[in-house]
Amino acid sequence: MFAGFAGKVLFVDLSKASMEESPVPENIYREFIGGYGLGIRILYERMKPGADPLGPENIIGFVTGALTATSVPGSGRYGVVTKSPLTGGWCESNGGGTFGPELKTAGYDAIFFTGISHKPVYLVIRDGAAKLMDASGLWGKDTYETSDLIQAATGDSKIKVAAIGPAGEAKSLLAGIVNEKGRIAARGGVGAVMGSKRLKAVAVRGGAMKIAVADRGKLKEVEERYMSVIQSSEFAKGLSAAGTGGALSFLVSIGDSPVKNWQLTGTQSMPQAANLDSSNMDKYKKSGYSCRACPIRCGAIVEQKSGPFAIPGEVHRPEYESLAALGSLLLNDNLEAVIKANDICNRYGIDTISTGTAIAFAMECYENELINKTDADGLDVAWGNAETIVALTEKIARREGFGAVLADGPAKAAERIGKDSAKYVMAVRGKGMPFHDPRMSPAGGTAFIADANPGHHMNSQITGMLENGVPIGSDPDLQVPKMNPFADFDKKGTMYRIGAAYHTILDSAGMCALYTVNTQPPPLAEMISQVTGWNFEWEEALRAGRRVLTLRQAFNAREGLTPDQINLPERIKKEPLPVGMNAPPPIDFQALREGYFGAMGWDVRTGIPSKETLANLGLAELTKDLK
Repeated sequence: MFAGFAGKVLFVDLSKASMEESPVPENIYREFIGGYGLGIRILYERMKPGADPLGPENIIGFVTGALTATSVPGSGRYGVVTKSPLTGGWCESNGGGTFGPELKTAGYDAIFFTGISHKPVYLVIRDGAAKLMDASGLWGKDTYETSDLIQAATGDSKIKVAAIGPAGEAKSLLAGIVNEKGRIAARGGVGAVMGSKRLKAVAVRGGAMKIAVADRGKLKEVEERYMSVIQSSEFAKGLSAAGTGGALSFLVSIGDSPVKNWQLTGTQSMPQAANLDSSNMDKYKKSGYSCRACPIRCGAIVEQKSGPFAIPGEVHRPEYESLAALGSLLLNDNLEAVIKANDICNRYGIDTISTGTAIAFAMECYENELINKTDADGLDVAWGNAETIVALTEKIARREGFGAVLADGPAKAAERIGKDSAKYVMAVRGKGMPFHDPRMSPAGGTAFIADANPGHHMNSQITGMLENGVPIGSDPDLQVPKMNPFADFDKKGTMYRIGAAYHTILDSAGMCALYTVNTQPPPLAEMISQVTGWNFEWEEALRAGRRVLTLRQAFNAREGLTPDQINLPERIKKEPLPVGMNAPPPIDFQALREGYFGAMGWDVRTGIPSKETLANLGLAELTKDLK
């Protein structure tokens, strides 16, 4: 074992009900950092191109990063990697809480599952040993019940459970994986992949291994310096007070947050949007909580005991994306209905972003008489109908009735409904768009269509800071000239390459992306150096980031995904932002993507990385099957 890592991963073949531990050479960790980097390294090597995402050859992995299970602030995330049944390409999703650190201190940096079990099973890792258990009695249970039943069966109330609910069992392409009853790796259909493998849950109890840190003294110095940055950040203070949803109405007012299925935005489009701000949930709040090693504590537990949307027991407070998805996107200002619908998504294990997008699509179809009450199981699918929103959320989660039409997202629903309904689909490669308008952010919109994991809402933060002239560090390798965000679209390739590489290192290290929003981002290279003992400067770090990005892109290219297959919806491309005088000028996303691809050394037509790029990054041998 070496500093910073458990040093091994676990491979589980569900078809054979067999397991194998495998050591990972230190050079692989150094080249790929861990997390998503380790995930793409394993999947690219071990998966054949063309594998059915819901078939036995697909691999799904739970991965931790270089900083996971250390004291570094914000290092509590874990990732899930697989081939997406929603997009057909590379998929990464992540969750918070304590599951990731628990997995790593249980002795594994990652677990990878292949095959399909002949019966429902769950994996237990405890006391340094891993065992597959019969989950037949858990099949059909929601994620909360599953967690309770596994804790009871193991006699361990502190074991951490990541599980699918009925949505994953039904292979809904919107299904996610829920840990700790409200933390969810939600996007890309990762829950459907688990369901296809009849893998109900993964339960881990850490403590079998203590992760070594090479230089605790120097790491503490770096952490203390960065803690002072966090403590002085107004954004971090706002997160502590209200979570990520404290400014929903502000984001609507400036045009960043969409209303009515992206038809509208601005205060005039929904004057009552302030009803959805997180501060309105203070009366329901029971306690705050944090992910492991996070001083911000942006999470909260709430109770809603009465009214038409009463919920038994304590539940997690909805975050911004969920408040927008189930609230303002649908012209719904009933906060209690949003809390209820959010809880249904957590219980059943389904993505709130794509669920809200699917309902918004249905509401626009209903408004334009492409569907009627009979089609919708007698529901009045009118904008803002809180009762219908809650009912449809449960139908989608159960894949029942009209919910089955919507359960794979709006793009699949449009195929089923027909009648020119596709123009109401607000998705990128089938994945519902997160609720930050690309017309407000060149970096954000480019990431939606240029990243190998398209339509993701957090991986453009560093690029956006650079584009707006905000420094991300003092190292010469992090410096770029200040440019107008809404001009010179063909000259930003290098800037975007640096920003994407930085964020990839952040993700692969197991860090929370909120630590890059409106505050100085963490000194990652220095932190990784002190944890691992490597002399890890920013030049090497950014090179590692480009290596991970390039291998992810190679994965998609090997699957036949070309850049022209990943685009923003026509409404976004053709219609100006509807906020009047505040509307920014049009953005040439094609030029931005081409500039980024060019700077990365990827072909702008095929998406295939050049032979020179692959050789320079040490990927030539691994990718020799790439045509």
